[in-house]
Amino acid sequence: MKKKLFFGRVKSRILTNLQKKNSSLFLKTRKIKNSLFRKNKIIIEIGFGHGEHLVYLSKNFTKKTIIGIDPFQNGLAKVAKYCMGNNIKNLYVFPYVFEKFHKKYKNYNYDDLYILFPDPWPKKRHHKRRLFDEDFLRLILKKGRKNSKIFFKTDNYNYYEQVYNMVNEFKKKELIKDFYQNLKTKIKTKYHQKAIKNGSKIYSLKIKNN
Repeated sequence: MKKKLFFGRVKSRILTNLQKKNSSLFLKTRKIKNSLFRKNKIIIEIGFGHGEHLVYLSKNFTKKTIIGIDPFQNGLAKVAKYCMGNNIKNLYVFPYVFEKFHKKYKNYNYDDLYILFPDPWPKKRHHKRRLFDEDFLRLILKKGRKNSKIFFKTDNYNYYEQVYNMVNEFKKKELIKDFYQNLKTKIKTKYHQKAIKNGSKIYSLKIKNN
């Protein structure tokens, strides 16, 4: 049986007509074309949620192309509003699941890839729903350019351990405490803040693709 592409919500609060209009206009004016991947330095974030980190990337890496992949409509609406209100030109959104992005853009590659606080599906019987599995890791490693990096962050130790063990088998791993330890500004997403509020430990993994 074919694995279902997505198990989460596509929206939480009902979007206003203005939000829908802004999202539609943003997607029309910021279309992702295959030519985008030929020369540009690319940063991809899969599952950008409410868009806080995606916006952070666009502001701190202005000479790179930032692509967010997520079917969550409320997050798209927030990102669209920010980009249109601040004349942001280096940020693009693909409002569907990663599998569809992978199939549509055959020639895509990336320099950095972020997967921050994906749904952990904590119950064992639901682990197969997790985004990050061995097939996914193998796929994204192939799409990384030389010296590219994959950043993974979660507050679920079981999920972290699963990813760590998979990466360890590929012999391409590096653990760090904070992705932005060398930058003046740090960003904590809604889910990161929620984890801190709940007293959860944050587990970070950086995978170098040499």
